[in-house]
Amino acid sequence: MDRAQLRFDRLLTASKDRRKFPLYTRETALAMTDEARTFISDLVWNGRNFMTAFTADYGYVSPELAGIYGVPPPAKEIEKIPFPKGSERAGLLGQGLFLALTAKPDETSVTARGLFVREQFLCQHVPDPPPGVNTNLPPVTADNPQTNRDRMTAHATNPTCAGCHKLMDPIGFGFEKFDPVGARREKLLLEFGTPSKRSKDAVKTASLDLNTTGNIAGLPDSEFSSPADIGAVLAKTKQCQECIVKQYFRYSAGRMEGPADLPLIQQALQRFQAWQFQFKEIILSIMVTEGTSNVASDHKSR
Repeated sequence: MDRAQLRFDRLLTASKDRRKFPLYTRETALAMTDEARTFISDLVWNGRNFMTAFTADYGYVSPELAGIYGVPPPAKEIEKIPFPKGSERAGLLGQGLFLALTAKPDETSVTARGLFVREQFLCQHVPDPPPGVNTNLPPVTADNPQTNRDRMTAHATNPTCAGCHKLMDPIGFGFEKFDPVGARREKLLLEFGTPSKRSKDAVKTASLDLNTTGNIAGLPDSEFSSPADIGAVLAKTKQCQECIVKQYFRYSAGRMEGPADLPLIQQALQRFQAWQFQFKEIILSIMVTEGTSNVASDHKSR
């Protein structure tokens, strides 16, 4: 799992509605990328079980992240701190980087979060929407306030959209208690109108309950209701473990895997599993095998 897969650079250029999310600044975005980098580096180079990337009950928090995570500011620039009990955060999926990266400037995106998990952590491609299909959700109004789950009904019932959205949206529902910058929320708070000193009725609000139950289509016993639940499902799933191997292969080879690469990937996966999911075993397995293949290729060419 590398920097490109987590797309650090995209977060640094992402914008958020500062009126709604004043805690989010460029410094916050940098702190989120630093947290993920420190977290992954520790798992890889200190020989830890890499599947902890999805289940860890701690993060590497800076003063900028403390407010978003609901913890006291650390004394150090970045410090390993347990997530608050009951926060339902765990691993990468509970960190600000993932949650902010897969959200829009002013609202969460069920589809984007589900798509990221499906493609980056399960290595399953979801086709692009058919040309001409309207991908916008129904607008939310003061007369008809809705959660994203309610708004997604339009896609779920449209035969053109339903097939792909069933692969993504039920995953994304599990993250809805985390807002576009990764802060936890118990309910969805909506505001309608513009604040005015002249009128106390200029802004209408709605507080909606959030149903975060979901599942990962194609995986047995994959029901969940939080990032911690989703992480536990992924950590024990062979498809996720194999995807980690594939992602490193793609990074090291600079290309997607082909049929001829599957034996190498399976060999690396078996070594990864046998050594309690130490990431360095993937690196060694692929480096040694590719090195041997290159030697054999050079010998034949002579």
